[in-house]
Amino acid sequence: MRSATLLALFLTSCMLLAAMPAAAQDIVVAGDGDGDKVVSPEELEIAEQLHKDGKITSDQLEEIRHIHENYPKTITDSAGREVTIWKPLRKIVVFNSETVEVMRSLMAQETIIGIGKYTKEDVLFFPETSKLPGVGSVWSPDCEAVLVLHPDAVFLYAAFSSSKAENIQKTIEMADPAITVVRLDCHKPESYVEEVETLGVILEREDEAREYLDFYQSCVDGITDSVSGLSEDEKPRVYLESWSDYRTCTQGAGWHQKLVMAGGNNIFGDMAVSYADVEPESVIVRDPEVVIKLCGAGKLKFGGYGEDDTSGMEDLLENVINRPGWDNVTSVRNGDVYMLSNDILGGAKYFIGVAYMAKLFHPDLFEEIDPEAIHQEYLTRFQGLDYSLDEQGVFVYPEMT
Repeated sequence: MRSATLLALFLTSCMLLAAMPAAAQDIVVAGDGDGDKVVSPEELEIAEQLHKDGKITSDQLEEIRHIHENYPKTITDSAGREVTIWKPLRKIVVFNSETVEVMRSLMAQETIIGIGKYTKEDVLFFPETSKLPGVGSVWSPDCEAVLVLHPDAVFLYAAFSSSKAENIQKTIEMADPAITVVRLDCHKPESYVEEVETLGVILEREDEAREYLDFYQSCVDGITDSVSGLSEDEKPRVYLESWSDYRTCTQGAGWHQKLVMAGGNNIFGDMAVSYADVEPESVIVRDPEVVIKLCGAGKLKFGGYGEDDTSGMEDLLENVINRPGWDNVTSVRNGDVYMLSNDILGGAKYFIGVAYMAKLFHPDLFEEIDPEAIHQEYLTRFQGLDYSLDEQGVFVYPEMT
């Protein structure tokens, strides 16, 4: 009697799956006959018998067996939420381009069926993915576009724009409980490794995650291990300025963390807020030994992957070093003022920017490190891009020797 009931429920679940995603109300798991979202040993036996009887295909049986052996799995996302994954996530909408980039490093980009505004606009770095349907941004989401795609999951930011992401999460979960929402940032040094590992589990790309993290840690650990032995006097005083004049990073900011990872001593690291506008005189008083000026965003949208000449960075450098009173700043006197593209300091590839800065801060200590070689390997091996840094891109000016 029990087997007969399960068989009937199993067949019902198959019919529900055939009808999906027309009116999804809850997660339907292939092979789950009793509605608990788990394929039990008895349910697997029923599926095997149905396959022998010719009522389900070999592919259907294999999917059911795969779910029985690997699901459910529970992860904790970067918003601190416990999320249960009941079945393979084969159709995913991703709002943040950083997560898209990491998914590409894990060779899982084929699962992406919808993307955020900024991924869609970045046709150079995401030539194929940018062709997918857009769903807006976390600041201006198109939740209807998400629902039309009937994804298995939606990936959102965790801490970055958390209130906006939480509103999208609630809207989607209320509209379609069958959609699993996962919150990840994929650009913060303190959570990056754990998030890559989590994506490896979610996407069944554990081997690819290990391979990518081996590369990542070989780049980062060599730098952080070397600078950890330096005294504070051996670390240069650094002023890092955003694309907005006199806006800098302080403790708690991502830029500050990256600067410290590279072996720099942030001249405004003692301030309490994360990002701050500072007085011009205060920069002169604190007398940085190295100045890093970011470009590639705001009103300074030049440099990076889409640039072939240095003219924009050259003009910006002249403007910076000729600021009133800067002729007496140590970094200007010694020629240690650099323009750096945010393409390599922000986002999922921030560690490449860390490698460039480490080389600028400590050329003798990191004589053997070749940031451009690291950068090229990342683009070719993990991003699958046909992009030569010898032919394209301007990321640091003046060029490092």
